[in-house]
Amino acid sequence: MTSGLLVSCGGGETEQTSEGSGTPVRGEIIVIHQLSDPEGLNPIVTNDAGGRAIFDRVFEKLLDLDFETTDMIPQLAESRPVVSDDHLTYTFTLKDGIKFSDGTPLTSADVVFSFKAVKNPLVIDAAPLRSYYMDVADVVAKDSRTIIFTMSKPYFLAEYFLGSLWILPKHIFDPNNQTDGYSFAETNDLGKAQANTSMKAFADYFNSSDVKRSTKLNIGSGPYVFDEWKTGESVSLRRNTSWWQEGKDTWNPAYAEKLLYRVVNDRAIAVNALKNGELDFMEFVPPTKFEEEVDTVRTPHLSKYAFPTQSYLYIGWNMNRPVLSDKRVRKALSHLVDRDALIRQVVRGLAVPVNSPIYQERPEYDTTIKGIQFDPTTARALLDEAGWADSDNDGIRDKVINGKKTNLAFTFLLNSGNEMREQIALIISDECRKLGVEAKLKRLEWSVFLDNLRTRNFDAYIGGWVNDPIDSDPYQIWHSSQADNKGSNYVSFRVPRADELLERNRTEFDVEKRRAYMREFQQIIVDEQPYTFLWSPLYPSAYNKRLQNVRYSYVRPGYNPTQWWVPKAQWKYSVAQ
Repeated sequence: MTSGLLVSCGGGETEQTSEGSGTPVRGEIIVIHQLSDPEGLNPIVTNDAGGRAIFDRVFEKLLDLDFETTDMIPQLAESRPVVSDDHLTYTFTLKDGIKFSDGTPLTSADVVFSFKAVKNPLVIDAAPLRSYYMDVADVVAKDSRTIIFTMSKPYFLAEYFLGSLWILPKHIFDPNNQTDGYSFAETNDLGKAQANTSMKAFADYFNSSDVKRSTKLNIGSGPYVFDEWKTGESVSLRRNTSWWQEGKDTWNPAYAEKLLYRVVNDRAIAVNALKNGELDFMEFVPPTKFEEEVDTVRTPHLSKYAFPTQSYLYIGWNMNRPVLSDKRVRKALSHLVDRDALIRQVVRGLAVPVNSPIYQERPEYDTTIKGIQFDPTTARALLDEAGWADSDNDGIRDKVINGKKTNLAFTFLLNSGNEMREQIALIISDECRKLGVEAKLKRLEWSVFLDNLRTRNFDAYIGGWVNDPIDSDPYQIWHSSQADNKGSNYVSFRVPRADELLERNRTEFDVEKRRAYMREFQQIIVDEQPYTFLWSPLYPSAYNKRLQNVRYSYVRPGYNPTQWWVPKAQWKYSVAQ
């Protein structure tokens, strides 16, 4: 899964591992591994990392991040915005000659539409993204190329988020101008939204599976267009031959004729496909296979590189579940996680332990926080203190809750095909059993897994968040308002002081004050233990050496296939002209 949780690693491009020899050529199909079908193709209602890695090649934003430096740079906009002294007004000017892939000009009306779509509170699956635009009071198209944004209050990341929304075509998604029937003021008031027929009609349509999945509806202005989605098999993109930025975008030259994201939900099978030349790139090779099976001596056509990420893995505990509502229980379960052993055994050392939701290299990270150590003795004492005992000698602790004897039992929810998470859950389950805690495993297909998280239909799960290289704003994951309406606060964490700190952080432009807020916030998280924090992984990637110019970056997803090209002598799927 992915998140707007935004932290910085303090760096840009990590390493260039394939320089590329000769002159780049256009053509050929590049086949990229995808563990499961993306949640969707529409960027406003899709919130998973796999989906973003694909649709980021199709849609564009006002601003982008430089692949090397991670600095904000213009994409659709001529330049970064003009900002008022009070940080409430941001004025953007679009570049001249922008067109969607169907030839229709992209204008300020499309920008206004895109913001109205994400701001509509009745568009349910936009909730994670919408949390960053809650203080947008108005968006006005001054003319066809000028857009004026007004904030209801200052937000220290306003420029970044105003610039980072993907712009969708109004003529495709709103041909009847339903979004003209409501104002931005109405989007900030749920009661007014529910009373507005235009708002409801648009939301009903935009919530549909067609909007989320259709390759025909989801037209962008970027270097690629959606070609075909074969459910359970692949998503293909083809080069936008009429791209308005052809030859002008340094970081997106779009050499490949097609990018084919092939779904292989068993990574062992995917590794064999990589070795056999059926896949060109695999973002994450299981660490044991990365070290033992991707042998670049025996398979000299492959190259491998473990690239650093701004992501972290964790166990999420549903605080609404009676057996997990007591922080002493959550702390006890954290003490049953031998994190150091898991890093050695499961990920072969390709990870760095994390102790809070703030990236360790950020200055706002609280270095005084110590990780919860593997300590079954302390775990046993905490469970005893919380009143859990094996009253009937059946090997499982129990307790009377609301007049009913309840076993200390829960189920780990996992996404199918993710053998690393399954290994983690199995090892922890065994430790739980030794202390009289019953932990089971349940595997679900990716989109169903995500839906269960969003509807809070789980006890515990193993998940991950991917971060952007900017200052920390954990509001999307941790504010209590995001525990409802399918927001990203899946574990239903609700602490008033944490809410206050998150709110202050957003409106504070004094860096030192923000750091103080974030350090106190981290202490609350550690004390409450809604997550058991595991580690930030190095992504063990591998690719066929026929790919030239493979580079890695802290800009999501950490690589960019629009930069890759294949020498004609190594084409397999296309006929060289």
